[in-house]
Amino acid sequence: MSFMDRKNILSEGFFDSLKKFIKDRKKLSKKERSYMKDKEFREIIKRFDKAMADAVTAKEKFLKKGSN
Repeated sequence: MSFMDRKNILSEGFFDSLKKFIKDRKKLSKKERSYMKDKEFREIIKRFDKAMADAVTAKEKFLKKGSN
């Protein structure tokens, strides 16, 4: 069992809310669907999704390294 201090609790909460935001973002509104037709906007979204996936994996590696 890992130790949960204030820093860990805050970081866990941040990444959990970030995951929820990404999950909810998949449900696009009418205006967002119209933006997705723009190639430049789609590229920005793809880079954002990749950066978020990288951040989540880095967090998991950090937590795994800290528990050892």
